[in-house]
Amino acid sequence: MAQMSNVDPSRSDRKMKMPMLVLGVVVLVAGLGTWGYLYSMNIHHTIQLGGLGLAVLGAIIAVGGAMKTVSVGATTGAGQFACAKCGAKFGSEAALNQQTKDKHGM
Repeated sequence: MAQMSNVDPSRSDRKMKMPMLVLGVVVLVAGLGTWGYLYSMNIHHTIQLGGLGLAVLGAIIAVGGAMKTVSVGATTGAGQFACAKCGAKFGSEAALNQQTKDKHGM
């Protein structure tokens, strides 16, 4: 059976998506700037709401960029689970638990 190294929780897939975060902040600032400028000029209310809508869109993009990707420590990709003791791979967590109980007595 293939051996699998332990999963490192500090891997790069757990970091923020920096380009999305930067894009979100830029769109947020542009939306707020547009709204502020149009508000000070007493431009039509609907156009001002467009600036606020752009700011909300930027906030949503920024939050999506700031969220960390979640990875289950026992998964090896494509829905496979690996035994920490022997490295055997399984398609479900139930199968992994049964193998751990039967083979390793835990």
